[in-house]
Amino acid sequence: MALQNLTQEHFQKLGELSQLDLAGNNMQILDENVFATLTRLNFLNLSHNGIVELLPNQFAKLGKLIILDLSYNSLTYLRPNLFEQTPLLWQLKLKGNQLHDTTNIIKILKPLNFLHRLDLSDNKLRTIWGSASYANAQATMATNLRYSNMPMTLALAEGLNYISTLLPNESKRKVKLINLSRNFLSGFNMDWIFEIGITCPFEINFQQNLIKHVYALSNLLDTTNDCKGEIIMTGNHIECDCRLAWIYNNNYSRFFSDLQCNQASNKLPTNFTQLRQHELCTWQPVQCPRNCVCSTKSELLHINCTGAQLDVIEELPRPEQVLLTTSLLDISNNRFTNLPLNTTFGYANVSKLYAANNQITNISLLELPTDLTVLDLRNNRLKSLSADFLRVFLNESTKLQSLYLSANPWLCDCASNQLLYTLRVHRQRIPDVEQLRCDNKPNITLLTASLSELCQTEDSVKRYQYMIATIITAALIIIIFLLIIALFLKYKLQVKIWLYGHNILRCCIREYELDENKMFDAFISYAHQEADFVNHLLVPQLEHGEPPFRVCTHERNWLAGAYIPEQIIESVEQSRRTIIVLSQHFIESEWARMEFRTAHQCSLNEGRARIIMIKYGEIINSELLDKELKAYLDMNTYLDWQDARFWDKLRYAMPHKVGRERNTDMLEVNGRLYVMGQVEMNRLRGANA
Repeated sequence: MALQNLTQEHFQKLGELSQLDLAGNNMQILDENVFATLTRLNFLNLSHNGIVELLPNQFAKLGKLIILDLSYNSLTYLRPNLFEQTPLLWQLKLKGNQLHDTTNIIKILKPLNFLHRLDLSDNKLRTIWGSASYANAQATMATNLRYSNMPMTLALAEGLNYISTLLPNESKRKVKLINLSRNFLSGFNMDWIFEIGITCPFEINFQQNLIKHVYALSNLLDTTNDCKGEIIMTGNHIECDCRLAWIYNNNYSRFFSDLQCNQASNKLPTNFTQLRQHELCTWQPVQCPRNCVCSTKSELLHINCTGAQLDVIEELPRPEQVLLTTSLLDISNNRFTNLPLNTTFGYANVSKLYAANNQITNISLLELPTDLTVLDLRNNRLKSLSADFLRVFLNESTKLQSLYLSANPWLCDCASNQLLYTLRVHRQRIPDVEQLRCDNKPNITLLTASLSELCQTEDSVKRYQYMIATIITAALIIIIFLLIIALFLKYKLQVKIWLYGHNILRCCIREYELDENKMFDAFISYAHQEADFVNHLLVPQLEHGEPPFRVCTHERNWLAGAYIPEQIIESVEQSRRTIIVLSQHFIESEWARMEFRTAHQCSLNEGRARIIMIKYGEIINSELLDKELKAYLDMNTYLDWQDARFWDKLRYAMPHKVGRERNTDMLEVNGRLYVMGQVEMNRLRGANA
């Protein structure tokens, strides 16, 4: 028929109508409300009418429509909300139109949860991957896209049965066969097909298109090797390159039994089953990371891992896998403490990196792609930025356009001088620069922080700390020095004797200083048989010679009745030298030998040579020598009375200086000094009391 200008009035009394066939007329424009009264319509055929446009509410009242045939018209665009009021649509035929906008097709199919068959053949589709982010949305696509020639009544009955079965549970629809043959597809991303829920067995027909590249980013099928499926690619011009190498992953090649591709070297078609993977691509294409969604938008490979609970990424798809050059990586809202190394596969191609809301504490040049244009590091744990990062990505880089740094605990001190200066110089490339706040200085931003005050404050603190440390150190040194002086003054003699005895600082210690409190220059120990020699020769020569010496002998200086051992000890300690008159009688005298042992022990304690040994007469019976005296004679020299230079040698061995201070342990009676032991001193003090 040649019906035109149909209106709502023509169907006013046909409210129970279920099937309407208006094919082959000339209705290029339909009235918006022409089908408003056909609320029970299940089948509508509008094919071969030359329709150029469908109005927004064209099918608003057809809530029970199951089959709609719009094939062989002149449609170039379908409004996104055209089928919002036809939720039970089971078969939609759009064959032979001028449709070319894939994104538009995706949007109009979203409300059709029961769509089972869709015919898009013989249109002008150039790609089935649009710019809309439908990869994350619940897929709504056809189960059978091949044009069905079954009788209308049979198709309607099948559709009614299908909808009745699935109505309680809409999630059971199964995609089995897709026919996109005879379009103008030049590239094809397999991810789009498998987002709609392909299950085994299946068949996808891409015959007679202009496809050069077939690529995929996601794990396409959760299938086993028993899954039967076929992807028909005959009549295309596939190129053998990295965009095709993905079919070797997970044995997807079994679905492409007839695939031929043109080699870059000779342009000859070759069955890809005869090629090895390295002949297609020198590197192994990888798929989208777990819990991430990969898609192509705005000339970028988008890798969206937001909130995927990741803390590491081992590899990323390269944009060359989908005929692109750069990638966008979004790893926001994860658990990253460090960014991936720039040696990570596919990471070097990232030009936009979004890493907000993580736990990143430091940024290294080894963790950043060199061609970054956008870097988002908001809400992490950054306190500062390294000098290398500031130099390479801000001062020297001409590629970085936007750097986001807010909501980080920035540390403002003198060490952050370069950070503050660089942020102010390049503030145009940091959109949130005014929101950067000093964590250690409330209400101060990185733009308002005073560099001079920060450094001055820190320098003042350092100077104060240095001054305190210096004062404490100086005070400790002074206290220690005063303690040493006090101890030295109190134990001066003992200290000097100890230093002298251990050969320490001898150059600074004189012997007379050690003996300045001693009353005698020499104590003469002898046997009483040699008294004549001592009293008439030895003592006069020492006391009246030049220089004169003060001499102590037991006959003159010992107190009668005093305790002899104590007087021996006191005589030795109060004398700078002990002169031993060694004779046969001395060897045989018990007291004489005691005097030697006392002098010898004192000499050993002080580490100085205090004994002057004078050999007087012949030693007849040397066996009587005790071991200590014999050892001393073997190891030391002695003066011989018969020596012509005896007196010179004796005077040289005597002390060279003589002290004049009195000792409290000396008793002076009638100009004569008496040596007193401790017992006699105590007795004397008791008597005086």
